Formats: sequence, structure tokens, C-alpha cells
Amino acid sequence: IAGKFLLSTSFPFPVSFIKEVMDDESFEKKPLLKLSCKKTRDEFKTIPDLTEDYSEPSSLHKLIIGNSPEMMDYLLFSQMSLLSLHKLRELDLVPENVKQEGRLLGQRIMDSYSSFDCSLLRHISRLGSLKCLTRLDMLVDQNLYLEQFMAELPNLLELGLSILTRPGLSKHVYLHEYIPRLEAVVAASKAPVLKVTVEAETRRQVNKVFKNSYVEKLVLTGPCTFDLFPVMERLKEVVVNLETSLLANNCTYWKSRIDDRGLHRAGLCCVNIGAVYENCPNLERFMGVEVGTVRRWTFNKWNIRMKKKFYDDYLQQGGAKEMKAWAKTRWVSRRPVLPENIGVFN
Repeated sequence: IAGKFLLSTSFPFPVSFIKEVMDDESFEKKPLLKLSCKKTRDEFKTIPDLTEDYSEPSSLHKLIIGNSPEMMDYLLFSQMSLLSLHKLRELDLVPENVKQEGRLLGQRIMDSYSSFDCSLLRHISRLGSLKCLTRLDMLVDQNLYLEQFMAELPNLLELGLSILTRPGLSKHVYLHEYIPRLEAVVAASKAPVLKVTVEAETRRQVNKVFKNSYVEKLVLTGPCTFDLFPVMERLKEVVVNLETSLLANNCTYWKSRIDDRGLHRAGLCCVNIGAVYENCPNLERFMGVEVGTVRRWTFNKWNIRMKKKFYDDYLQQGGAKEMKAWAKTRWVSRRPVLPENIGVFN
């Protein structure tokens, strides 16, 4: 607590923080710079000097999922009153672990987490401090409640979205709720850096269009089948992090042959390179490949030159196919057609 600022704290407050406040004779509210809510599962005793008969071990995870929304609102209101948030710069609400006993979080836990995070954002909004944030990291599911707060985040420099949707979303929910909400959140962001991590989502061959006028760097971590089409006039760099631990079955792109999954399909996996033609005019690097020097003639001429660059990259990674065979299963065959409705609920 000593110093001009309170650099960071966890929320709800850990017992060690509360003890430090109790041990001080006076308490000065200092501007907090970073607030984290990692939903940790480390157990602690709320009142350390009591026996377990009177004070059972708990955890921040248990507190969040085990109490009613009304109780959590009271907890938020009472603990937030001890913080000065007028200089808050970073907010990290991604849990320390999205798995429980080796399995991804179930919908009940996701609902509890989302309810708590939404309440926390409302409290910060009420104090007028969302506009101060320069970095925000969130875990979201198909409901993507974050959309309602995007207009209050004009100064973001980096937005991080970790996506964990319910498995087996119906076609209606996927197409008319999840995708439009995700596209709407991205479209509303003014952060020059967008980081998207796909922990899990329903597998459907549907194009997702990320349209944004502010993003300069896009970092995507997810499955080969994410099918992202970026439409970003300021975009300079695309970084794609793909699974590389499955040995001979790394690549899971649509209809990929079992004997052709050792190397990922740069330009197809996760992000479609064909979509950047005329839609990302300032793009300089795509998955480590320099693309800024390729002139934008017709799509066919542009595609021929891009194909040569990515084929060379394929060879450098150890690929052995001839260019014609490589292009048949590992490259864009025609110019993608973007959907008309982007970020729109039907």
C-alpha cells in the first residue's frame, strides 16, 4: 500500500490485503492502476485464527459461484468503496484457468463468472472510470455482454478477448446471436491492438468478419477452422498462433487430408489471406511473411505474387509438395465474398 499509487490488486480482495489494511492505523485511498479478478481456486481461511469448525476454507472462485447476485453486488459495492479508480489503466478479468479437473468450464460456472464481471464493469462505469482504461482482458461466451460497455472505452490501447462458448450451440444461436455480437464488439473497439484467444467454440464453417477502423495489430490464437475475415483499413500486422503439439495432426483445417496435417496452412488456417485484398490496404506482415511490398493489381495478379511468398514460407518450414499440388489444398482458390450483414442481429 506504500507509495504514491497502488500499482495492482486482486478482486475480491485477498485476505493478505485485508489484513494489511487492518494492521494499518490509518488508510489512505491511493489511485489504483491495475485491477485483476483471476477467480483463483487457492483456498484460504476468511478468519485465519479460527478453527475450521467456525471458518471453513474458501477461495475467490467459490465466493463468486456460491453467492447470489445480490450478495456479490453488495461485496462489490463495499470493497470498491476502498479503492480510488480515477486513474485505473488495466482491467484483467480472465480466470487463471479455464479448465476444471481437465475439462473446460461448464456453462453454470461461466454464467457466474459473467454475472460477476458484468456487475464489476457496471460499478466501474458508475464511477466514470471505464474511460480511463487502456487495457482490458475479458473471458466471454456466446452472450458477449461486453457490447453494452464498448462506447465507454474510448482510450483502450489493447483489447483481449478470450472466447469460451457453450459446446454444441444451435445454428440459430450461433448465426444470430454469437457471431453478430462478437463482430459488433470488435467493430466498436477503438484499441489499436486486438488479441483474440479461442479457448473453445462450436465448430461451424461460417465466416466471421472483423471490421474495424482502429486496429493496427491483430493477434489470434485459435483453431484452424476459426475462419476469420479481417476488414481493417489500419491493420499492419497479423499474428496467428496455432496448435503445434499434435505432431502429425497439427492442422485441422476443413477437409484436410490425414496425411497432410503436419504443417499448418498459412493464409487459410484461422485467418483467410484472400480477405485482406483491398480490405486491409496497409498490411505489412501476415504470420511472419512480408506482404507490404506486393502491389494491389487485380485480385488474380495479387494472388499470384502472394502465393509465391507463402509457398516459399511453406518450403522453409520443411514442406515438400510441388507448388501446383500445394496450391490445390493449401491456398486461396478464389477471392472470398464477404457477408453483407456484419455485427447485425437478425
